Amino acid sequence: MPTSPRILVIGDSYMSAEVFADALDGRVDDVELRTMTPTDAPSWSLDALREYEGDPAEVDAFIDGHEVLVVHGAPITRRVLEQNPSVRMIGCARGGPVNIDLDAAAELGVTVATTPGKNAEAVADLTIGFIITAFRNLRPALQDVDAAAAEGRVIAESAFEGARWFGSELRGARLGLIGLGHVARLVAARALALGMTVTAYDPFVADAVEGVTLAPSLEALLPEIDVLSIHARATAENRHLVGEAQLGLLPEGAVLVNTARESLVDETALLAALRSGRLRAAAMDVCEPDGPWRELVALPQVQLTPHIGGATFETLARGARMVVDRVVEHLEHTEERAS
Repeated sequence: MPTSPRILVIGDSYMSAEVFADALDGRVDDVELRTMTPTDAPSWSLDALREYEGDPAEVDAFIDGHEVLVVHGAPITRRVLEQNPSVRMIGCARGGPVNIDLDAAAELGVTVATTPGKNAEAVADLTIGFIITAFRNLRPALQDVDAAAAEGRVIAESAFEGARWFGSELRGARLGLIGLGHVARLVAARALALGMTVTAYDPFVADAVEGVTLAPSLEALLPEIDVLSIHARATAENRHLVGEAQLGLLPEGAVLVNTARESLVDETALLAALRSGRLRAAAMDVCEPDGPWRELVALPQVQLTPHIGGATFETLARGARMVVDRVVEHLEHTEERAS
């Protein structure tokens, strides 16, 4: 066990300091726990950051000679790092540390460790859940039960009621994946176990996964599938990767699922495809804040959740363990260099 420098753990409303503390217990000593105070009016500039919680001035006040910061959503700005040269490592329990000024960290020689894939199992589960819900018309069926309760109607008096909600089974359905990274591979494994066939398009992957066929292009993939599930990383170049033209290539009655990033789908084109009946259903864990999500969610065949893909207790624990592993590696390496 290395002699531990002072470690500051900063929790937030999503991932508490106690989750990190549980993972650190017995592995690292000399840990201080703090929690960010949510605010809508940070007192310092946050131009380079996204998806953070709290004020960087509060982070600055927390740091008192600590060498290692362990965070989830605390904002770590250039000013924080410049004013606290004792910080040599930041462990961030996110796949993409958008709450950290990575350019500043690199310039100042601060190591940033992340937790890629920590939520992959949870997102894969949600993706399959979305597909099942769409295929079995669960959302309108559940809405009908809610309406019956409010109106004093009786339900389930007869099996004949089920005739209103005929759906489809997954076995034999054709799943298409955009992207074949960690999450998509877990989705593919689950889909194959359910009897679906799986084809993927990923220009950065040369070798197919067992049971998965690689399509040579997006245009070749889309006409041959019943479900399109998006698992690509968002870049400036692939904004609205799936738009009117791509939706038009899908077979009539197809289902679209997006558990990746909101910028990947042209939601105005998606709304038109759903209203026209070309698409059977859509399910999204993300949406463009200034897009037509209110019109989309008004459609009974649309499922929209508030970015809950990684919101499981297991994901939190896994992320904390991954960060702690990296922190321990850093401390051991530091000790070796000092000896």
